Amino acid sequence: MNKQYYKSHLKLDFIASTGQQALNRSKVLVIGAGGLGCPCLTALAASGIGNIGIADGDVINTSNISRQTLFNYTDSGKSKTTTAIQALRSRNPYLLYHEHLFFVDDENILQLIEPYDVIVDATDNFATRYLINDACVIKNKSLVYGAIFQTEGHLTVFNYQNSATLRCLFPEPDQEADIPSCSDNGAYMIATNIIGTMMANEVIKTILKQDDVLSGKLLSFEALSNRTMLTSYYTNELSKNKSQSRFKTAQKVIELTAEAFMEKAQTMDIELIDVRTAAERAIQHIGGKHIPLPELSLLNLTRFPFTQHFYLYCQTGARSLQAAKWLRAKGYKNAFSLKNGITNFNYQFQNS
Repeated sequence: MNKQYYKSHLKLDFIASTGQQALNRSKVLVIGAGGLGCPCLTALAASGIGNIGIADGDVINTSNISRQTLFNYTDSGKSKTTTAIQALRSRNPYLLYHEHLFFVDDENILQLIEPYDVIVDATDNFATRYLINDACVIKNKSLVYGAIFQTEGHLTVFNYQNSATLRCLFPEPDQEADIPSCSDNGAYMIATNIIGTMMANEVIKTILKQDDVLSGKLLSFEALSNRTMLTSYYTNELSKNKSQSRFKTAQKVIELTAEAFMEKAQTMDIELIDVRTAAERAIQHIGGKHIPLPELSLLNLTRFPFTQHFYLYCQTGARSLQAAKWLRAKGYKNAFSLKNGITNFNYQFQNS
C-alpha cells in the first residue's frame, strides 16, 4: 500500500490503515463505462480499490464525451474499456485493472461476476439491469445500482447480506420498461457525475461493512432543486425466486446457421444489417443496411419495438455476434448473428 497516495484516507477513523488495506484487497466490477460508470470508476480508482474490472463492448461517440468524463474529444471511435483503463492507470498506477471488452448476456454474466466482491450496475437499459440483478442473486454478490432520468438520479444497493433485490423493488421488467436510456432522452451531466460518485461511495461502504449502506432504501436525487428522498422497500422471496429460475429458462440461441438465417429472414419482417467495413461490402454482400460495427450505436433504436428481429452478418461471424449481443443488451432479444459469416454463404438476399 502506498501510504503517501492514501494519506488523506489514513486519517479517517472509518477507513484508517485497516480499512484502506481492505479496499486495496477488494475486487469490484463496474458494468457500463458511460455517464455513471466514468465518475464511479474515477472515485473507485482514487479510493484504492485493488482490482477494478470494467465490462463494456461499446465504443466512444462524440455525444458521450460531455458526461463520460474519462474520455476526451480525440477518443471518438475508441473502445470505452480500453480508454477508461488508460485514463485510470494514469491517475492511480498502483491498482490492477481488468478489461472485459464485451456486452454482458445470459451466457457470460455468471462467469464474469464470479471473481468480484461487489458488482456495480452502471448500465442504461432495463433488460441488462434485470440480467445483472439475477446473476448477483445466483452468485450472492452485492449490487450497487444507479439510474438517471434527465436531471434526476436514483441509487440503492441490492442483495447486500441477502437483502432485497431489483425484483423486490420492481417485480416485473415492464415496470422499468418505460424509462428511456440517457442516449434517448438526454441526461444532465451534473446528475450523472453526482450519482456515479455516490455509487462509488456505496461500494466503499459495502466493502467496509458500514451500518448505513443503502440496502432496502432507494435514494432519489433531483439536481436542479437539490431535493433528496429515501424510500424503503422490502424483500419479496417470490421475486427473488424469479431470479433463481432465470438462467434455467434463458434463451441461448444467438447464432444461426446459413440455412436457418435464410429461412427466417425470408418469412419475417426483419432488419438485415451488414456490420463490416465499406471495403468488405464493396467486394461482396447479401443485402441489408450497411452499418459498420463502430457505428452501430448510432442506430436510432427508438423506432423499433422490442419484438423487432435483427439479423446481422459480417465476414466470419465474430463482429456480427458482438453486434447481436449489443442489441440484446439493449433489450432486443430477437437479434441474431450469421454463424461463420458470409465467406461460404451461397444464398443471396434482395438488395435493400
